[in-house]
Amino acid sequence: MEHSSQNVCLPLPVTVTSRITTYEQREQYLLNFLKNVLPSCDIKGIDDELKKSFTFNKHKNKVAKKKPQKSPFLTIRKSILLGLNKFGKKSLRYADMLPLNSLWLEYMHHMLGIEDFTSLPTNSTNPHWENISQRLMKADYHGAKVTITRSKCPSTVGIKGLIIQDTKNTFRLLSEDDVIRSKLVNALLTISKLLIVFLFVSAIPKVSCVFHVHLDENVHIEVFGKELCVRPAERSVKKFKNLHIPEL
Repeated sequence: MEHSSQNVCLPLPVTVTSRITTYEQREQYLLNFLKNVLPSCDIKGIDDELKKSFTFNKHKNKVAKKKPQKSPFLTIRKSILLGLNKFGKKSLRYADMLPLNSLWLEYMHHMLGIEDFTSLPTNSTNPHWENISQRLMKADYHGAKVTITRSKCPSTVGIKGLIIQDTKNTFRLLSEDDVIRSKLVNALLTISKLLIVFLFVSAIPKVSCVFHVHLDENVHIEVFGKELCVRPAERSVKKFKNLHIPEL
């Protein structure tokens, strides 16, 4: 056993190594073969092609990409602390908000895809009725001029003004002259949507389950505020169905 262990550590005899081809010899043989076979334009890329590495794993581990962190939106609590939802009685003037109404009219023309509000469908038999109704319900009404025509609270009937804030259940109006409530010019009013039917004037359309369109000098559409008790952000993606006649 001792004699055999010593033989293992000894180098191979020359008679054996002369007949064995090493890795260097095989690589050189392959290079010479490729240089003789391949065209001259491909000989320069032989070294790079032979150095390629291959992965033997069945599934390659994916490196998780870090998504860029977006700046957080202003929360309701922070907006209340900053006083962004508060409007003083003298902080806004009706005349200063009239350009907002002009911008809103242009927005509605683009939203509905029409040039004249008188071309709106007047009955449910019109093929464009459902499409226009869905667009009107999803529209934003900040800057719209409204007039209250019917209400469970009689003191609010006849109030009109521009919508400066639209919440889930209320409209906040900037009135030109509120004779019923405070008899002050440019008074801010918060009106409940649940109690009121609105009439949009000055050629401003608005959809409802039941409405009446006047094709006179201005277009007047009667709307049930109960159907608008949805936050504007949620209303823009919600699908409405006109299946019943709402009661005031």
